[in-house]
Amino acid sequence: MTTHDVRLTAPGLYTAAGTDPGDLWEALVAGKDTRRPVAELAGPWPEFDSAYLVDDPDAATLGVHRRVLRTSEKQARMALYGARLALAGPAEAGPVGGPGWGLYLGLPTVDEELLRFGALEGLHRAAGSPAEVAALYGREVPPFSGLSHLNSTAAAHISAVFGLTGAMAAYSPFSDAGLTALIDGALSIAEGENEAALIGAVSPKVHPLLFVQYEELGWNGAVPGEGAAFLLAERADGDPAGTDGPRATAAAPGARLAGYGRAFGAGEEDRAEALAEAVHAALETAGTDADGIGWVLPDAAWTHTAARAQEAALERVFAGAADRPAHFTAERATGVLGPAHPLAHTLLALHGLATGRRLVADGDAVREEPLPAPRALVLACGARGQVGAVVLEGAEK
Repeated sequence: MTTHDVRLTAPGLYTAAGTDPGDLWEALVAGKDTRRPVAELAGPWPEFDSAYLVDDPDAATLGVHRRVLRTSEKQARMALYGARLALAGPAEAGPVGGPGWGLYLGLPTVDEELLRFGALEGLHRAAGSPAEVAALYGREVPPFSGLSHLNSTAAAHISAVFGLTGAMAAYSPFSDAGLTALIDGALSIAEGENEAALIGAVSPKVHPLLFVQYEELGWNGAVPGEGAAFLLAERADGDPAGTDGPRATAAAPGARLAGYGRAFGAGEEDRAEALAEAVHAALETAGTDADGIGWVLPDAAWTHTAARAQEAALERVFAGAADRPAHFTAERATGVLGPAHPLAHTLLALHGLATGRRLVADGDAVREEPLPAPRALVLACGARGQVGAVVLEGAEK
């Protein structure tokens, strides 16, 4: 089977820090406070008076008719905006869309209430009667609520607006979904299923009910954030629009997805072992070892078990390395972005690979320094044990 080298370019990043990886990079180095008061929310957010919120894109910003906004959650609108940011540059270089253009999305759990808050008092009164409880649910549960609502609207709106009619897939609901979308989207190019693929992920919208979901999964108190991260995967040996070369430019040279690994571990120790296996698989596929990695970007560890599992896995992988590479997360400027976090780290890594720089945490500050090797390792650690790793190589490789 013929395989194609896959280049990643056209970053579109929408977070509290701004609308591209350069904005995020600068906000991190400057120590910019990108949080907003949670008074903007529709209810209380426990323990915090601020969170990493983004503006809800309007119809003019999204380039759609206002009726589209009536059928979408904020996450779907963030996804559409991230897609628009990513495809703005490629659209200038040639036609975007068609049967050879795929779409791969990592999406969060829909955080809409099963019952309206106003119905809770009625539920309390009806608790002793199954018939009354059933009647209350029949009256109060919103029609067509559920995870498929976000999947269908986000994918449908993006594919309709940009004409992406190639192979596509959507993954939910934890932080591994974004990296899974990246891997499968790149494989669809490498294996000839698509000529190009838009790959993206979106965070949950910050909402009082998000706390309930996070707490049930073992939330460690990390501050949530909103955002979308998108990029374009294409053949490095040709442009899907039929021009003379790939869409990457000297200003945005892109990078190569050199290796990947995926695994699953239910318990904490199993998860650490699974993540170490995924990293080793990514290194092997990339034709390198621990000494060949210049920067590590772990997932935002918003549960204690994920944090310990990642640390244990990285300790195993880099225990014999001559110089253990710096570990860095953008959480201090974005909050925890759920499925979008590993892809936001991917875009940050592409920016670092293009400039030959990396970011290092230095206490409460962040500093820049030269990238010692032209490869970055990005991790994802899902709340239920799904883990993944990718190795990115600079364009010069």
